[in-house]
Amino acid sequence: MRKNLKVNFIQLNVFTLSILISFLLFLCIQEFEIQFNSYAQLGSDNIRNNKVVILNFDDGRKTQFTHAKPILDKYGFKATFYIVCNYIEDKPGFMNWDEVKQLYEEGHDIGSHSMDHLDLNKLSTKDLEYEIGESKECLEDHGMDVTSFAYPFNKGSTDRNVVNMVAKYYDLARTAGSPVTYLHCDGWKDRSDQKDCSTFTKKAELTFANRYSIRGWSHDMSRLSNTYSDDDLLNRFIQVVNTQKEYNKNGITIAIPIIIYHRAGDDEAANYNTNIELFENEMKYLHDNNFRVITMNELDYETESDYLYVKAPKESSIIGGIASVSGESKLH
Repeated sequence: MRKNLKVNFIQLNVFTLSILISFLLFLCIQEFEIQFNSYAQLGSDNIRNNKVVILNFDDGRKTQFTHAKPILDKYGFKATFYIVCNYIEDKPGFMNWDEVKQLYEEGHDIGSHSMDHLDLNKLSTKDLEYEIGESKECLEDHGMDVTSFAYPFNKGSTDRNVVNMVAKYYDLARTAGSPVTYLHCDGWKDRSDQKDCSTFTKKAELTFANRYSIRGWSHDMSRLSNTYSDDDLLNRFIQVVNTQKEYNKNGITIAIPIIIYHRAGDDEAANYNTNIELFENEMKYLHDNNFRVITMNELDYETESDYLYVKAPKESSIIGGIASVSGESKLH
């Protein structure tokens, strides 16, 4: 009798346990389907969205961390910060290494802006090696993977010796001078008739546009050159980020505005500075209008076509109010 009761008790427990496991499994499947459908819907919207913007901050100033970063955090944006290695910790008004590493660990991209911010056109080969190569090693010694370089004073991208040195250490390099960069390097009809981003012509001459002369728009220089008010500069910013509409159609991205900031909320340089209220309004505009904000390390180069392209995100993430879905497709 006791044996039969024991068997019945075990059978009851097994039955109850199986029901519980089945119920938990059902809940997990339902949760997965809800999240998957949500991401899939957002992802399909993002794939159709051609509006892409890259945000850059040059020099590594403290206000970029204390003033601009909280606004980037608010909208879920990541940026590329170009660091002058010998400025960090050693020059007043600039970040320390803990702050730079925090940016990197939180998903921001860190690039090199040289060791001392010198005019590269005036340097010897030995000094170029130090300013360009050593600056990458400096950042890597602090635990950061660095793939791109920004020319100090936007000088050096037209000098063969400088470009060769940059190409030795980096995948890409950025200068300034254009409200939009063309991923096929064929948009500057008045300056070049090239059809791709080859670094050199068949005559071994340096091309006007290539992966070591990616062009951005200097937000602060635009204010300085045009004596813009904040309202004027906001309107110009909106014009610049929408320049791509003319080129990006049918889900294909071939033109991207790269916005370059320097000072953020820095009262010491009123004419070469972005007021925080203005910066907030600009980031809000990107967010509210569903721009996809990416970093420089999300650009890559296709050697077969000699084109730049936007790498597909490796994992789902909400950016600027829209989602990016993982995949291996190239948006070019």
